[in-house]
Amino acid sequence: MIYVLDTSVILKWFLEEPGTNEAVSFKSRYETGEIDIVEPDLLIYELANVLRYKKCFPETAIKAAVKSLYDLRIKFFTPTFSLMENAVHISLKTNLSVYDCIYSSLAMKLSSPLITADRKLYLHTKPYTSVKILSEL
Repeated sequence: MIYVLDTSVILKWFLEEPGTNEAVSFKSRYETGEIDIVEPDLLIYELANVLRYKKCFPETAIKAAVKSLYDLRIKFFTPTFSLMENAVHISLKTNLSVYDCIYSSLAMKLSSPLITADRKLYLHTKPYTSVKILSEL
């Protein structure tokens, strides 16, 4: 099974907060080969940016977090025009950012579930893709 995890889920691999155990379970299942994780390359930028604003994360920890994503050999997609076109469409229909909708667009392209910890994203993208909220898994 292939999953698309948005940044709200991947962040929980590095931050202790509600949903961390469920998020780390996806990482563990990926590491054992039970599942695949595919991401838009935007994830790398978003992760580094959010961690940059966390006072508990010095520069070395941010770099280590980003490196760990590359070390896991997660497949990153550079958005194609059709992927972006669909993300823009979803964005206009849901009033969410194109950044958020690229995850839905990728999940749709791959016929894979999108996993998010963002309730607003979950509620607004349900009509467009198979999306699941982390807290209910």
